[in-house]
Amino acid sequence: MKRIKKVILIALTLVLALSSVTLSFGSSVKAADDQTDQNATTTPKAGPTVFVTPKWTNKVINNKTKVKNYKVFEASYGNDSTFKKGHIPGAMHINTNSVESEANQWNLLSAKQIQKMLLKHGVTSKTTLIVYSTDVNAACRVAFAAFWVGVNKIKVVDGGYNAWTKANYKVQKGTEKKAIAATNFGTKVPANAKYEIKTPADFKKQQKADPNVILASTRSWKEFTGKISGYSYIKDKCEPKGAVYAKSSKTSSDVAYLLHKDGTVKTAAEIAPTWKEWGITPESNIDFYCGTGWRATTAFFIAYQAGWQNVHVFDGGWYAWDKAHKKNPSKYQVQVGDPRSKNVKILK
Repeated sequence: MKRIKKVILIALTLVLALSSVTLSFGSSVKAADDQTDQNATTTPKAGPTVFVTPKWTNKVINNKTKVKNYKVFEASYGNDSTFKKGHIPGAMHINTNSVESEANQWNLLSAKQIQKMLLKHGVTSKTTLIVYSTDVNAACRVAFAAFWVGVNKIKVVDGGYNAWTKANYKVQKGTEKKAIAATNFGTKVPANAKYEIKTPADFKKQQKADPNVILASTRSWKEFTGKISGYSYIKDKCEPKGAVYAKSSKTSSDVAYLLHKDGTVKTAAEIAPTWKEWGITPESNIDFYCGTGWRATTAFFIAYQAGWQNVHVFDGGWYAWDKAHKKNPSKYQVQVGDPRSKNVKILK
């Protein structure tokens, strides 16, 4: 009898232990789900959340979060013909030409010009600005422009418009409803100037202060090694001397290596091992660049969200460096080929 009681007691103890584990596991899963609802990508010691889920965005526009002062931008190059066919309810279309221009070598426009555009759409430094697109690079380019000027609460819908429609959330058709313009931006612009390195000359100044600064190319391998230029309006096939390869894109119009198959962004932790092979680490002083700034901003926000403290966008990119090289080849030298090989050429 005593033996039977002992067996029963042990069995009950095991049941209680398993129940405790189950409850604990269920609690942690729910916490993770709740966190994912607000933070599409989380990392230890993460920085401000940038990439957010369609689920969180849908809650915001349906007044089911604490976020009340917000605006939604759909970003794309050109007019809003696609926007009219369907967009996130309440969104406003932003042509990427409103933040950059060919006349400005595809660099960002002045902070005052971008501030004026933001105010026209009711955005101030206190606004939570949610940006999306069918192209993550377009979304990040517009988001970075607003962030640089001084909008700190920047969100990019992870997976973009495709993720929104895949989740079967409401789609609005037709032209946008004009926002009530704001008059006071709330801060001097550009409030976040430290995150942008505008010109090759600015990079040289930065490099003089820190010889270890890393010029990280988010261009494709063929662009990086001088097989192609990647652009119809850029003839030369080179990279700035000393640039390293931040594996990001397969072509000049994507960041395929930074995305999952469903179009959502990878975490910095997922990308870091490949970047580390080229000396790019969370502790590094990094200037991301591409041809004219789009791809670089996506890489920037992934690192920024992960809490990497010293990251920037070299806005001029290869386009501006190429022009500087032609004017002063000895100061702005370029490289052709894999810089880790003996066959790399330095053009002066």
